[in-house]
Amino acid sequence: MTTPQDQILFACVEHCCFFKLRGELRYTNATGMDDLVERLFSAQIQCNQLVVDLNEASFMDSTYIGLLASLARYCQQQDLPKPTLFSTQPQVNELLFSLCLDQAFDIVQQSTDEEFDMTSVQAQPYSDQQKGLMILHAHEALIALNEKNRSEFQSVVDVLKQQLG
Repeated sequence: MTTPQDQILFACVEHCCFFKLRGELRYTNATGMDDLVERLFSAQIQCNQLVVDLNEASFMDSTYIGLLASLARYCQQQDLPKPTLFSTQPQVNELLFSLCLDQAFDIVQQSTDEEFDMTSVQAQPYSDQQKGLMILHAHEALIALNEKNRSEFQSVVDVLKQQLG
């Protein structure tokens, strides 16, 4: 069983950022990942290429998929190559393809064998407002991918915007 402490692993090696996400990936344990995404966008982490390893992920909710979409959007905005996503989990892959992440990532359905030290990313102490904004931004990133996702998640975004004022 994956403990929350080693659910999100991160390394930046020669400006290539590696994310290894493990276990059940839900909005309730996404604050560490959201913080990493924010640090990328604010240029606290220098990154020219992104690699995401989902081979040990057993479940992902839409918030986590939206955080992945945010990573892809970061690469687009920075004129970087499409991020690479490794996943051998059939259920996770089905979800990725159904939400069109294959348009934003190069999805490679094979295992990885990274040979470098990765740091465990801790959950961040978010307020309810911050958690709400994280969920909102993740779903907005999903909607930005394509129209199919817009029809699926626009109502979630609308409700969150109302609740967050």
